[in-house]
Parts: sequence; structure tokens; C-alpha cells
Amino acid sequence: MASKERFSISMDAALRARVKEHAEAMGLDVSSYVTAAVLRQIHEDIAVARRFADIDADIAATEALPAPTGREDAFDEAELAAARAGIAQALTPDARDSAA
Repeated sequence: MASKERFSISMDAALRARVKEHAEAMGLDVSSYVTAAVLRQIHEDIAVARRFADIDADIAATEALPAPTGREDAFDEAELAAARAGIAQALTPDARDSAA
């Protein structure tokens, strides 16, 4: 078993009481309850980062391009369609989510 270290967090008294009460209701001590919550959040953050990795790379590549000259500020239909497709891709669960 890995050694454990004390880790102190601060929260207002009302939240502390809620956490303690809920942990006890779940049959856990506060440390186990908070550790489980932190691990769930880490896994969720990893899944979100994976889901948006391709889109973030596309944004970074686009931002690295020189600004176009002689164009209106409005988007054309092809640009709007590409943006909608990217949003749909980001919001559709896929295999990367289950790997977290």
C-alpha cells in the first residue's frame, strides 16, 4: 500500500458540514469521500481535454496563420458549416472518452 500524506484544504464551515454529512451517509470517511471526488474530477478533466484536443490543435494552427487581407468580417456559409461540424464533433462522445 502506498504511503499516505496529510493534505489540508480550506472551505467554509457550512460546506465542511455538508461534506462530512454526505460522506457519512455514503458510508465513507471524509478523506475517502474527498479522494473519490477528486479522482472523478481528474478523469472528467482528462476526458474533456481528449475530446477537445483535435479542435484545440486546429484552433492553434488557424491562429498561427497570417490574417487574411481584403476580406469582409462576415463568415461565409462554408466557414459556418465547418464551425458547426467542429462543434458537433466536440459534443459527440467517442472512444477517447472511455479511455480516461
